[in-house]
Amino acid sequence: MGRHLVARRRRTFTKVRAALAGALVLGVGATMTLASWTDTEFATGSFATSRFDTQSSIDNSAWADNTSAPGATITFAGTGMSPDTHRYGYVLIRGKANSGAGTLTFAAPTVTNGATDASPFLGPALQYKAVAISAAGCSSSTFSTGTPTYIVGSAGAYATLAAAGSTGVALPAATASPGAPAGYCFDVYLPAGADTQLQGKSVTVIWTVTATSVP
Repeated sequence: MGRHLVARRRRTFTKVRAALAGALVLGVGATMTLASWTDTEFATGSFATSRFDTQSSIDNSAWADNTSAPGATITFAGTGMSPDTHRYGYVLIRGKANSGAGTLTFAAPTVTNGATDASPFLGPALQYKAVAISAAGCSSSTFSTGTPTYIVGSAGAYATLAAAGSTGVALPAATASPGAPAGYCFDVYLPAGADTQLQGKSVTVIWTVTATSVP
């Protein structure tokens, strides 16, 4: 009887100890699964697009949206050209009210010879130069006063009518009113020694000026 009682007591103690050990294990597990405290902050950004809209003029008086060919007709002073003569004309571009800044460029112009003309044509015979301007006016002095910014040609050389403008011209940003203008002065030249068969010929030249916004 005594040995059986001792054995039962040992088994009971072992079970209790095992249960306590299990409780300790469970207690450790409960501690590891406690949730962390959190707090939340927010930040918001707002964005809007700018405006970029231009108009052009060939006299610094009548401004309009000339968005399709033939556009505004540049006034090249003078009558019919003869060998070794020049014709000067200009175009100005400006940003409309609240328009951003940009740059101006133009590709090679479209050259259309007279519909009834025969070879030789006037278009290939004409040459030109172009410089950047920021105010109305265009004459021989525009190319000789100060340090002109040449867009086509140079001080000592003309280019064919197939030449494109390569230097970007800065177009100022506008505030509540239209911005300051920028544009081009053209010197179109019929060289000395031009073919006598060019008499009575005509040509139409269309320059497409592209204004591109800048950041």
